This record gives sequence, C-alpha cells and structure tokens, in this order.
Amino acid sequence: MMALTTGCSGKHLINNEEYMSVIDKSFEARKSLCSKKEDALFDVFQKGLTNEQSEALKFLYAFMPLNDLADYNGNFFLANVNASLKARKDTPWGKSIPIDIFLHYVLPVRVNNENLDSFRIAYYDEIMNRISGMNLHDAALEINHWCHEKVAYQAADERTSAPMSTILSARGRCGEESTFTVAALRTAGIPARQVYTPRWAHCDDNHAWVEVWDNGQWYYTGACEPEPVFDLGWFTEPARRAMLVHTKSFGAPLGDENTIVEEKEYADVNNLSKYAITKTIFIKVLDKEGVPVSSADVEYQLYNYSEFYPLAVVPTDNNGLSHFETGLGDLLIWAHKDNAFNYKKISVNDTDTLTLILNRDPSVAYTAELDIHVPPILTPLPGPASDLVAVNAERIEKENKIRQHYINTWMTKEDAGKLAISNGLEYDRVVNVIERSMGNYREISSFLRELPDSLKDLAMEMLEVLPDKDLRDTKCSTLLDHLVNTIYKSGLRNDKYKGIFVNYVLNPRVAFEFLVPWRSYFLANLPKDIINNGYSNPELIINYINSGIKTDDSQNYYGTPITPQGVDELGVSDTKSRAISFVAVCRAIGLPSRLEPGTKTPQYFKDGNWNDVWFDDQVKPDENKGFIRLVSDEKNPVPEYYIHFTLARFENGRYNTLEYDYNRKITSFRDEMALPPGNYMLVTGNRLENGDVLSGLSFFNLAENEHKTIEIKLRKEKIKRQPTGKADLRQLLGMLEKPVKINDKGTVIIWIDPDREPTKHIFNDLAQLKNEFDNWGGDFIFLSDPAETKTAFNPADYKGFPNRSLFGIDNNMSGFQNYIKTLSVDDLQLPLVVLCDKEGNIFYKSSGYKIGVGEDLLRNINQE
Repeated sequence: MMALTTGCSGKHLINNEEYMSVIDKSFEARKSLCSKKEDALFDVFQKGLTNEQSEALKFLYAFMPLNDLADYNGNFFLANVNASLKARKDTPWGKSIPIDIFLHYVLPVRVNNENLDSFRIAYYDEIMNRISGMNLHDAALEINHWCHEKVAYQAADERTSAPMSTILSARGRCGEESTFTVAALRTAGIPARQVYTPRWAHCDDNHAWVEVWDNGQWYYTGACEPEPVFDLGWFTEPARRAMLVHTKSFGAPLGDENTIVEEKEYADVNNLSKYAITKTIFIKVLDKEGVPVSSADVEYQLYNYSEFYPLAVVPTDNNGLSHFETGLGDLLIWAHKDNAFNYKKISVNDTDTLTLILNRDPSVAYTAELDIHVPPILTPLPGPASDLVAVNAERIEKENKIRQHYINTWMTKEDAGKLAISNGLEYDRVVNVIERSMGNYREISSFLRELPDSLKDLAMEMLEVLPDKDLRDTKCSTLLDHLVNTIYKSGLRNDKYKGIFVNYVLNPRVAFEFLVPWRSYFLANLPKDIINNGYSNPELIINYINSGIKTDDSQNYYGTPITPQGVDELGVSDTKSRAISFVAVCRAIGLPSRLEPGTKTPQYFKDGNWNDVWFDDQVKPDENKGFIRLVSDEKNPVPEYYIHFTLARFENGRYNTLEYDYNRKITSFRDEMALPPGNYMLVTGNRLENGDVLSGLSFFNLAENEHKTIEIKLRKEKIKRQPTGKADLRQLLGMLEKPVKINDKGTVIIWIDPDREPTKHIFNDLAQLKNEFDNWGGDFIFLSDPAETKTAFNPADYKGFPNRSLFGIDNNMSGFQNYIKTLSVDDLQLPLVVLCDKEGNIFYKSSGYKIGVGEDLLRNINQE
C-alpha cells in the first residue's frame, strides 16, 4: 500500500481535529478496502493538493459507498471537489455556511441512488450567472425556477437517472427531480438535501422533495415545482399525515440533528416533526425467559403496496429498548433477532410503550386480520398572498414554454422515418425507438447509422428489449459495445430459444444498474478458460467470482448497484451487485443468465432449465423446490401484485417480499411458481376510500416437492352505498365543447390541474384500468380552468384515457364552486374526482393527492 505524501499547503477546510481524526481513520480503512483499484482512486493525492482540496477529498473517500469507489476515479472526484470549493469562495454565503453543513450538504456529489455525472462542472457558469447579485434565499428560489425550465414530472422506473440525463429527457419522477434540484443548489454552494417519505400512510405511493438550508434553518420546496415562498408545495397536506419524512446525511454524523440511526458512514435524519404532529413510541424486546434482548432489530412497518414496509429499523439498546418518532397512524411493530421474532399492530396515538417477547414459531400456520387506520386529516394551512401566486403562475407558464421549445427540437416522427428508410430499417420500429429515446435521439440515431447490415435485425431486437430510460440516457458507444460483442451459440437463435437469447444474452440490462460497456471489458479481462469453457462449465464462472470478489453489504449503503465492470475492478461488492455481475459475465460469454423474477437469485440457463447459483458465503437451500399456484375468484378488481397482495419468505427472523412485477394481475400467474421450501406469508389488502386498509395475513409452510394452491381473497367493507351529495350534471355537461346527453351508466367528473403531479397520478390510475372503465361505459368528464392551468392541456399527450372521455372548460371554476356549496365544505383541492349516477347523485369523491382513485371508482361502480 502506497503512502500518501500529498505535500499539502494553505489553510485547512476542517479545523475540528477530533472529527478530522474520524475522517483519517475511515479514509485509511477505505484505502485498505480498495487496494485492487489503488492507482485509479488514490494517485490523485500526488498532485500537489492544497489542505482544503485534500481534506475535502478525504472526506468524500472516507464515507462514500462501494458503488462510488468501484465506478468512478480520483480525477472525477477532485474535479467535483474543486467546483464545490470554488462555489464556497465565489458566493456571498459560501464562507458563512458552517463546516458541518458544508461537508454533509454541499460537498457530496451523491444525492441519493443516482449514477453520478459531471453536472456541477458542466452547469456551474450557467447557474452562477442566473443568480448573480442574489442572496441565498432568493438564489435558491430562482434555481428551482431554472430547474423547472429544464424538467417536469413524469413517472418512470426505479433506476434514478443522473442530473444531466434528466435534463436530456426534460422529465423525471420525483426522485429524479429532487436529485436534479439538489445537485443544482449544491452547484451554487447552497446547502440542500433530498427528503422523502419512503411510503405514504394514506395511499400506496411515496414522494421526494427538497430542503434548503438558509441562516441556520431548513426550508422545504417541491423539486422543479417552484412556489413563490418556501415551506409550500402540493404535498404539504399529505406530508402532515406522513409517518416518516427523512434524509440520508452523507458522512460520519457531526452536529445535533434528530437521527434515527447513526452509522460510521452516514446518519438517517428524521425530519418528520417539521411536517406533521409526531409522537415517540418505545418498544421493549424480551426473550422467552423475560430477559431484555440487546441488538434486536425493531422494524417500524407501515402498510403500503400490499406489504408491511420497514420505515425504519432501530436496534434495541442494552436494556432491550428501541424508540422511534413517527406520525399518528397505525404501524406493525416487528422485532427479531436471529430467527426469533414477534410482532403486533399498534395505533401510535394510543401507544406509549409496547413489549414484545420473541416467542413466535414461523412453522405454525395461521391467519390474522389487521385493520389499518391512517393519520387524521387536518384543517388545511393557509396559502401565500394571491399576488405572489399570480406572479409565480406567470413565470411557470413562461418556463413551460422554454422547456417545450427544447422538446420541440427533438427528432420528429418524419425524420425518424427517413432515418429508417435510409438505413434499411423497419419504419415503425425505428419511429417507436426514437420517440422513446426523447432527448437522447442523437445517440440512438448515431447507433442506427453505424450498424453493419449483418447486425441490423439484432440491433433492433436489443433496442426494443431495453426499458425507456435506457434509451434516454445510454451512449451510442455503449450500445455498439453490447451489440458487436454479443456471442450467441448454435441453437439459441432458433424459434424455441429466441426469447431466451434476446432477453438473457443480447439484453445488456440485468436489474437497475447503470449500463456500461461491460461486454468488451469481460472479453478482454476474463481468464481464457472462462471465455472458452464457461458456457459448458458454469462452475468456472462461479469459482472465479468466489475467489475474486469479497462481499460487504454494509458498505454500499445508498443501495445503488455497482456496475458489473466495477465489481470486477474493485473486487469488493454487495450481494446484489455481485449477482448482477455474475449475470453479466454469463451473458458476455453467450450463456443465458438472469435474476430469478421473485427471489432475485442469479441463474443460468442450460439444458432447457434455469439453474440457481449460490456462492461460498451463502447458505444453499435444498435442490428440490416446492410449488405454489395462485388463484382468485375476485373480479372487481382483479387482484394485482403490490396492489392487493404480496408473498414473502421467512429468512433470519423476518419475511422478505418476493419481487414480482408491480401491477402483475393474478391472472398472469398461470403457471406454478417453483420456490425454495420454507415458511411463507401472504399479505392481502383492500384500501378503502378514506385510506384505511382491511389487511389479511396468512402464514403457511411449503415443503419439498409440495404443490400448494393459495387463494387470494380480499376482505370487503361491509357498508351500503349511499349518496353524499348532488351535482348539477346539466350545468357541467354544458361546459363541454360539444353537447352530450346524460349517460344512463353514470358519469365521472374530474377537475384537474394538469401542471401538477397529483393530476398526472390520476391519469396513470385511469390508464391502468382502462379496459374495465370501457366495459362499464360511463362518461369521464375532465374540466380545467385556463386561468389556473399554466400550460395548454392537450389530452393527446397522455395515453390510456377511457374511451368515453370528454374535455371541457370550467371558467373561474364556477362548477367547482357550486359543487363545494352543494356539499357545504370549503377544503376541497385539485384534482377533485366525483362519481354520480344519471340523476347527479354523488356516490364517491376524492379531493387532492391520492393514489388508487381508479380502483376506488371501479369499486363504487360495481356496487351499483
């Protein structure tokens, strides 16, 4: 191991000697951990750094997760350190920011689980010019307007794109919008952090936004959703009902923030008290003899997405005590140590201390019913002055036009068609791929232009199997690497195995890792024996990874997968990234491989079968499988995975949810699932209109070679549907461009604000149940006020509206106001959804942000 003789000079960045000692100790541990990649990471310290540069770089290295160490190098981090130090020097507020705030919330490149890029270097001048002459408060608000010019909300998969990729596609989900906005704020030396509720209590979803530090206080704002003042957003009211809002603070804890847990490399900070009424509950854990259990994991679980999700895991102290500050809804408290466990559902408002004895037996089969209650709705907070709102609305309209002008520069359908024809490719396939690539069309079109004739069909198959997000941020060079280096063995290209080849050899996507050109890397760096013989003898690959890759799950604490190449180069990995790397190695040599859809166990395909892979540090289960068939008679709605039910397997004292596709209907589980024998739990849930849940737990055992049928049956609410008000249908129908008759089947009226994320969630909910709504045959009327909508609403921009959808204008929201008077309430918010019969009797309403409105509507429709 080399010695770092940096020859540092100048003033220090970190004057706290005790904390610098913590940094140095962790830094030395990192050097030892990363010995295989020593030169690429640590040679940068030989470049005559100043004390400020060296200490800042040491801080990053000391606490960064494994994926950063594996996938980036010293020059990348030094360039970002220099940008942070420059902002600290160039801005009026730079020197006034306390060092602990600077280290945790300005210096780190990483915001959450995104892949990293050089955003703060590429956009430094543009952002600094935008805020010239402003104070920190005004600069932060202005940067959010800049972010809104670049990016708007759109749902996407769970891989978080880097800020520059988010700009490229001009859209992102909330996790990407907030990552991008935090990166922009930090570029200007403004302390910022992404905060999020991992799961809402009142509906099946989550959300992320941004907090900004100014003069000793943290303020919140929606990411890429500028408001005229801080501490305002469409999510304000939902956040007041949250059970946890938190952030991950990069680096060893320094300061006095309210932490849930403190690790050597980071702290989990509980921000909830800023948003909601909170209460601290205490859990005491005892063994069967009544002795307090130390270091037991206590999971504070919230029902969401039909599973009990751990908001936080807080180990017990030496007295067997764990505590957690949370909201006033219901939680399932699950305590375990080794295989000993117990659980109980509690209402936080009624609970101070709960005692759990670890005496449950996972082999005992039984069922339980749990009624889950959500936190209460509070009286809405007042908004800002109307003049501020009006000025902000004008700005937002201009920003939408700026963003749309950029989007209009993307390749058109006509040009995509010309590209297809000129390169001898199928018109419809190329147009589809180019449209999905959005702002990344240059890379995708360059890839298509460079194709040799012999690989054109293969290229289109590869592009079509990739998720949208890959088409939006993958470079031409990476795609070419995977295409030209794909190896296929005889037999895999025939009709019988074509799907296997395309999905599990040609496809460069394994899980949610960032795509890099790992095929050429492995073909150049794997031992020749594996390249030549690994296809026929996969044990060679398993042995290679066993001998060359150490695993440490605690070190990759942001959960971002390490790329397959990074795993091999660093020689250290978390378990999930090692599995991804194994799959990549197999595919690189032409051996079909995947992560099993439910358990995510790595597998290779040989002799017509999928074969599980277990490494030396894992306990290999029995070779034999058990078999589960899922059935259900439920029709309204048809049960869906992660919506109405999930399956989980017992491991180390807790049940781990099997990761089948979100929204997968029970009707698509046609075949038996081959699963390891063991103890399982089925969770079902029926979320009611007020957010409460009727949940059921079914614990059962699966033996080797057993064939078991599991019925999915949802608990039902035992109430008779009654009208809650009356709508003037004739007035509302008169707002449509063309007159229509009142529909005998019924009518859904939706007042929308298309600029806001909650309305876009409504659109998504309806699209998922489009067939059901079309079969019903009722009308859907969408009303908006042009004076309130910042951008002209074009229904053609959204897919999946029910066939009988109609669109109209509610000038000055007169219909909306009349509806409010009818119900004698004054707290309704957009989007407002109302279901009524042909007489206008209202049988359902939903106001404001909520996920699952489509299902609520369908449930009420079917009660007629």
